[in-house]
Amino acid sequence: MSNPVQTYNSVAEGQDLTPYQAVELLLDGALESISTALIAQQENNVAQRGEAVGTTITIIGLLQDSLDKSLGGELAENLDALYDYMTRRLAGVAVDKTPHTLEEVQNIVLQLREGWSQIDPAGEPKQL
Repeated sequence: MSNPVQTYNSVAEGQDLTPYQAVELLLDGALESISTALIAQQENNVAQRGEAVGTTITIIGLLQDSLDKSLGGELAENLDALYDYMTRRLAGVAVDKTPHTLEEVQNIVLQLREGWSQIDPAGEPKQL
């Protein structure tokens, strides 16, 4: 599996990304990492699951750190709380032997990604 954070960094260095594209890339990376964690859990591969969960937590942290709460207002505050919730849920995956927690976070990220796809990127700034 390629590391989505490294992919994000290499793409960001090599291209001009809009904020829209950067968030899209991070959300896709989070979904990929969660899928990897679910497969690893099915295969009882604790190390791979842990690595994939760690990558997902890192990506969520990047998304959370990118929030501008002064400009984003209530929406940014709500996203901050949601990112915090997902991070706390993922931190407990090590003791959860069922796929429930991973599936819950996956569904949240899928909803965020679906909502994000509804935004018209043409109206977004051209650079980060």
